[in-house]
Amino acid sequence: MSSVLRGAEAHMRIALAQIDPIVGSFATNVKKISEAYEQACTDGARLLLTPELSICGYPPHDLLDRPEMFERNEAALANLLALTRGKSCALVVGHVTRNPSEHGRSAQNSVSILQDGKVVFTQAKSLLPTYDVFDEARYFEPATEVKAWDCDGTSIALAICEDLWAQDEVLGRRIYGKEPIEKYRKLEADLIVSLSASPYEYGKRARRESIHQDVSTGLGIPLLYVNQIGATDEILFDGGSFAIDFQGKLSGRLPLFKKAFGMVDLDFGSKKLSWANSKSTEREDQAPDEVEVLSRALVVGIREYFARTGFRSAILGLSGGIDSAVVAALAVQALGAENVMGIAMPSQYSSGHSLEDAEVIARNLKIRFEVRPIKFLFATANRELSEGRGALAPLAQENLQSRLRGMVLMSLSNHYNALVLTTGNKSEMATGYCTLYGDMAGAIAPIGDIYKTRVYELANKINALWGGPIPERSITKPPSAELKPDQKDQDSLPPYDQLDALLVDYIENRQPLPLLEKKHGKWVGEILKKLEMNEYKRRQAAPVLKVSTKAFGIGRRIPIAKKWDSI
Repeated sequence: MSSVLRGAEAHMRIALAQIDPIVGSFATNVKKISEAYEQACTDGARLLLTPELSICGYPPHDLLDRPEMFERNEAALANLLALTRGKSCALVVGHVTRNPSEHGRSAQNSVSILQDGKVVFTQAKSLLPTYDVFDEARYFEPATEVKAWDCDGTSIALAICEDLWAQDEVLGRRIYGKEPIEKYRKLEADLIVSLSASPYEYGKRARRESIHQDVSTGLGIPLLYVNQIGATDEILFDGGSFAIDFQGKLSGRLPLFKKAFGMVDLDFGSKKLSWANSKSTEREDQAPDEVEVLSRALVVGIREYFARTGFRSAILGLSGGIDSAVVAALAVQALGAENVMGIAMPSQYSSGHSLEDAEVIARNLKIRFEVRPIKFLFATANRELSEGRGALAPLAQENLQSRLRGMVLMSLSNHYNALVLTTGNKSEMATGYCTLYGDMAGAIAPIGDIYKTRVYELANKINALWGGPIPERSITKPPSAELKPDQKDQDSLPPYDQLDALLVDYIENRQPLPLLEKKHGKWVGEILKKLEMNEYKRRQAAPVLKVSTKAFGIGRRIPIAKKWDSI
């Protein structure tokens, strides 16, 4: 239970700044924090909460090995301290601190409270995740104690993201031997707040909110949670900051994948929590459809990748099929139609409707469109490569076409100073139904973590949300790479509904071969062999925007050269 407040009718207004820190961009991050702080002061807040590592951005990875990381954090902190001088609103910021001990890792992931030009409280993170995309124990030393801050007689406990996730099961089990929650209980605080940089996953919002409701209920105190938005390489952050009231119920959330500002009024005497009225506050209390949230995630991922790497324009191969149509629509939402170019590259095997559909998609999206046939390039290359050895093998001829398309896109990418978007989906990447240095060539893979069956869901949602840019035929026609006469994906792969169900059970659910064979059939061994054999391709693939619990990329580390007898 919480302690008895020194002020029996204590009231506090706390602001939440759901911002998008950029890794390494200290001046930009300080500006974003400062703008939110000025708003909090104007609206009469006593406290402003910002996300985890909001000063340096998350995750900084090996930038933490640079001595400048500490110096720049300290300089940014000094600028923010000056901002608070003479103000009644305290500022809560996440940042990197030096480990005060001579032993252990050099850095700590910390939160500090800045008040009237002084650092009045600092707390390091206790639980350092090392699963999936996380590798914090590589860089940070965990906290040795958990403390509370006394704010005008109100005791506030501060947690940093993972500190409140100890009850969550990872890989089917709880992974932490210690429970910071018990330390928080002993503090007998009146309120607990969490500064977070919690990555997005499809369907994760409900689980995240449930976990924090359990924490609030278990401690018997309200909980405020602020999460960042934006994207760092593959990792997407959805925001969705929320408040949990004195009764352990969700009281409202800020929008998903959108910069936002909100304020919460807490009356500790009457045990009431309410959102304060402010022209700057925008909420999304009714959770949107999950596929709609997915579309927002991918748009943010593309937009942030381009903005943070300094590029403005995108090029992609526009085949008339559903995958390239979806990626083109996402790119237009992220970058604007004027910054997207679609290139159709028909070969002698391309159907007439493919070019027609590509033209319709480009026209609907109002993007630049060019037709660059590869059949003459293919004829020349095939003749030159066949000379002296006879005709190339059929598979080599198929892949040659794909690689010629990759060459065209990469050459135009150089010409226009643009980045190539790859259009492959997770089903294809899993089974190796893609060509290294061909359709895999590019800078970012927007739908590389989305199975084919969900690509169809996404296409229909895009049409519902954005005015129907994808023609019906692109959605309904049988998928084909069109690398040989009358080719269909199902010539080489099982139907996508069956294939995707197997891949989810193997990759995300980690089910063993005997169970998979019992559930899906004896054909699973052949598919899993394809998956394991093509690890070398995925290691060289463009970064994949992570939207599932287990994406191909930094969160999945499978050896390439191995003997794996379960298949």
